[in-house]
Amino acid sequence: MPVESLIYGKTVDGREYGIHYLMDLFDHYGAKGLFFVDIAEAWECGKDKIENVLRDIDRRGHDIGVHLHPDRMADNNRRYLWQYSYEEQYKMLFKCTEFYEKVLHRKPLSFRAGRYGADNQTIGILSELGYKYEMSGFCGNRFCKMDAVIAGNKVIKIGDTGLTEVPVTSYKSFSNPLYSRFDKIDCSMDTNEFVRVMKRIESYGSVDIVSFFVHSFSALNWRRNPEAPVLDKIQNRRLIEKLEWIRKESGFEYISESDIPQETTDSENREGGLDRGILDVSNGIVPYWFFIKRAMSVLRAKVIRNV
Repeated sequence: MPVESLIYGKTVDGREYGIHYLMDLFDHYGAKGLFFVDIAEAWECGKDKIENVLRDIDRRGHDIGVHLHPDRMADNNRRYLWQYSYEEQYKMLFKCTEFYEKVLHRKPLSFRAGRYGADNQTIGILSELGYKYEMSGFCGNRFCKMDAVIAGNKVIKIGDTGLTEVPVTSYKSFSNPLYSRFDKIDCSMDTNEFVRVMKRIESYGSVDIVSFFVHSFSALNWRRNPEAPVLDKIQNRRLIEKLEWIRKESGFEYISESDIPQETTDSENREGGLDRGILDVSNGIVPYWFFIKRAMSVLRAKVIRNV
């Protein structure tokens, strides 16, 4: 990933809409972000560049977790951690953890696998390396191979590993006899759909913590030319609309990494998956409209750039 353009978000007109811009927004709205920095990019883009990213976020007082896209530092043809052996995973995770500790002089607490591609081996390694929170669990995502996804949207203690699973907030967005789909709460989603899902969360009670996804490039139109992006006014407006709604019209409040509850349900005590915390908003006609809009957006992105 080009660091200047897609992490700092420097556009062709010289402005920035990346991490500094996002931290300004989060500060304005009273949110402390948890930035998952892809440490593996230190071996792809240069260690000094990723060191600067870590320090810039840390200076602003936001939380930092470890992110890992293994193809950035290992094999371009294997994009998911579950495609690697235990020994290969351990080596990558150890190197990324060590890098984090050397730069920030503390141990990382949270981890999220690139493309959610963690498996049970990953859990064991994170436990051995002293992490507290695993955040790759994405119910309904076929690339997430951990048993912990049985918890759905519930925060759980993963056995005796010392890890707490804080899952990606997923919801069944579309369902018919031939096809069903799960999506996550993301700043890029249609704002009307976001409000609809968040209101369902407020009333349904199946979600312990809402993970609201924002990427460093979320406000950018970058797919056509990642080296020279421009501001995406539609996506930027969507992000601000959601932050405004959370502040003015919702009953939600922001929490930081240190606020994650420690008393959670043990994964071994769940009976038959009856309390999986599945959020289903796929009923009725409205999901068809959002499904069509999402499909058109995905197709448009694939036409512009194959990513």
